[in-house]
Amino acid sequence: MARSTHHLWTLGGLSLRDLLRRTARESWQDEVFGQAGRMAFYHFIAIFPLLLVFFSVTARVPYLDGPMKSAIRDMSNQVLPNQVSQLFQAMMEELSQHADSHVPVLPVLAGATWATLNATWAMIFGLNTAYEVKEDRPKLRLGVTVFLLAVTLAVTAIVALLLILLGRVLRGKLDAAAIALRGAEWAILAVALLLAFAVLYRFAPNLRNARWKWSTPGAVCALILWLAAAAGARLYFGRFNDYSRSYGHLNSAVMLLLWLYLSNAAMLIGGEMNSEIEKAIAEPAGAVEGDGHRRSG
Repeated sequence: MARSTHHLWTLGGLSLRDLLRRTARESWQDEVFGQAGRMAFYHFIAIFPLLLVFFSVTARVPYLDGPMKSAIRDMSNQVLPNQVSQLFQAMMEELSQHADSHVPVLPVLAGATWATLNATWAMIFGLNTAYEVKEDRPKLRLGVTVFLLAVTLAVTAIVALLLILLGRVLRGKLDAAAIALRGAEWAILAVALLLAFAVLYRFAPNLRNARWKWSTPGAVCALILWLAAAAGARLYFGRFNDYSRSYGHLNSAVMLLLWLYLSNAAMLIGGEMNSEIEKAIAEPAGAVEGDGHRRSG
């Protein structure tokens, strides 16, 4: 691809309207929402065992356990729909009790690792489809890629939480800067998401000679869609339908699954957008193969 003369931010010469149209068409053809459902299931299975392991570790670090739980609780109140946030916090309290009772960590960690690696593999499969490449990496290389991606995303989340925790500490000491520090928490969350998307779009699909870009139009699109989905879910579940009549006591769990589903769909759609831009860049140079698949490596 002629990356020296074209850049992703030029949208490959496409108008924004054409890019959105092509992204929507490819997202439908690549069954983005079906893959997002698969990813949401594994994330749902993984999230609470991971929290149990996390609390088991932080419980052994002086002065970190309580403030970290408070930071997670505060962010869940801001991001998740109200009933999902209540479920999340109730699970946090129960998991904290298990962590304090010295629950065996290894079996829990094994289950969390299984679900997390499957969720990461589902991301790779979805992004391979989005970028129209075949998965032919050696099994060992693919396994290492899955593992390193999962670890990188986990570390990114932990660092973001620590920075948010630092902001909360400063906010308690600097009343005059409380509003600015509250905005900084959202900025940290946005940067963490952009970094996570950048890592996934660079290393998850089986692309040849791909270059690192910390931010792309697709990553920005995914961030915007994620924020819109989070706000829309809060509004919908809070004002129109909380699923209590349809699912009874399971409504909060169903809402959490739907929230994860929308979040994963946003990430995959961002990959579809990047793919469409790169295809538009490659087309004049004849870099798209006749079968419609890019060369993978």
